[in-house]
Amino acid sequence: MTLIRFNPFRELDSVQDRMRNFFDDFPTSLNMDVSSNFNPRVDISDDEKTVFVNVELPGIDKKDVKISVHENNILTIKGEKKTELKDEKKNFYRMERTYGSFCRTVALPAEVNADKTKAKYENGILNVELPKLEPAPKAEKMIEIN
Repeated sequence: MTLIRFNPFRELDSVQDRMRNFFDDFPTSLNMDVSSNFNPRVDISDDEKTVFVNVELPGIDKKDVKISVHENNILTIKGEKKTELKDEKKNFYRMERTYGSFCRTVALPAEVNADKTKAKYENGILNVELPKLEPAPKAEKMIEIN
């Protein structure tokens, strides 16, 4: 009888491949780089007048972050978490912190006024406040009867 060693991670490789293929089907503007080293966590909430986006960006200088609002209520946060490695002669036994550029794109739950958007970066958290657009009043249209 032949024994085959069980590898529990083989199934995870398959799941990762399926996830990568899933995101390849999105348009480029929505495509997430699932192989990126650094992918910030995002919370999105709202109230009656404002959409709030909070992004964890620990160890990143605010000058290395760019925010943009696109058509169809898409918010993009781009930046780079720069490495702190200065002494290349060090031998690392463990290196768990991640570095590199990132681009996080999220769909917003409402139409927003990009011109009045405010952002604040404090203690490694980026807080973005996006005022909702007032819904246009629906005009009554009279229909002629033939």
